[in-house]
Amino acid sequence: LRTLPVENKTSSYTLAASDNGQVVSITTGGVIVPSSTMSAGQVVTIFNNSGSSQTITQGSSVTLRQAGTTNTGNRTLPAYGVATILCVSSNTYVIAGPGLS
Repeated sequence: LRTLPVENKTSSYTLAASDNGQVVSITTGGVIVPSSTMSAGQVVTIFNNSGSSQTITQGSSVTLRQAGTTNTGNRTLPAYGVATILCVSSNTYVIAGPGLS
């Protein structure tokens, strides 16, 4: 078992390579998944630390696929929701979490 470091963000945040293996706790503004940031196998967890939905935005040249579906594009993380984003190849990510739409 491992403890994940938590980064608290209070406005829109763009993921960085340094977020690998961490939890990004966001209160407002959502999260952007940019191109050329992470490598295959790297993972980041997003915690929506607010009572409102947050948008996880698919950056330009990025494919953000909802796990278990053929859906791609921006995702909505519900209030106090948790989602995990896995980089599976260059600029291709899979996102999973309860209530994610």
